[in-house]
Amino acid sequence: MCFSYSVNFSATRLQSKLNLSEVPQLPEPGFFISGFIYPCLPIIAGNGGLHTEYAYWGLIPDWVKSTEKAIEMRSYGLNAKGETLNQKPMFKKAFEHHRVLVPMAGFYEWRQIGKRKFPYYIKPAEADFFLVAGLASQWANPETGVEQETFTIVTCPSGPLLSTIHNSKLRQPLILPEEDWQTWIYGRETDVLPLVKPCNDSLLSAFTVGPLASYTKQNRNVPTVQQPFDYPETGSQLF
Repeated sequence: MCFSYSVNFSATRLQSKLNLSEVPQLPEPGFFISGFIYPCLPIIAGNGGLHTEYAYWGLIPDWVKSTEKAIEMRSYGLNAKGETLNQKPMFKKAFEHHRVLVPMAGFYEWRQIGKRKFPYYIKPAEADFFLVAGLASQWANPETGVEQETFTIVTCPSGPLLSTIHNSKLRQPLILPEEDWQTWIYGRETDVLPLVKPCNDSLLSAFTVGPLASYTKQNRNVPTVQQPFDYPETGSQLF
């Protein structure tokens, strides 16, 4: 799964690569962003051409009718299993009508060895950012009438690299190669479902990072959280 990622990439490079009309506004600092604080983050949507929207991480379907239910469901909406997007009521409408791209500089996963878990940072091998498949949904707060855009990150079975790292869950974000960006947003269902597969490991670079990444009660949104750190138990830290 994917519950924490970073956005410390160049917003101007993202604008240039996607030919966006405006430079996206990235949260700063953006070294470690946890989904469990349900932050507002930039996503790339396609209605009217590719553009940036800002949505809260933790998808809430538009049919949720109470704030209590919305609060309950958003934790289940942090990730969506790619293989069943067209079947699950929580994600089906968003899959049909509002597929998006989620830009990230990298993401964090934990490798289990014995009873311990060791944090890794996974980033592009060469590029400045990933574009990960996502879904978005507009939810109207029944108490205030205010509409809130929410999103989820789509996951897929892990490839060889993430199977080694995320070895307890065997899932990874659905990282899309450049040739599939437009298809994910604009393609028909029959075109999109075959994209639900792990990316080529040649697109990825991974290394172990310090214990800070695992300390949920400390401020992890600092540059040092991404610094390589060696654990004897993991063997070679670089992939």
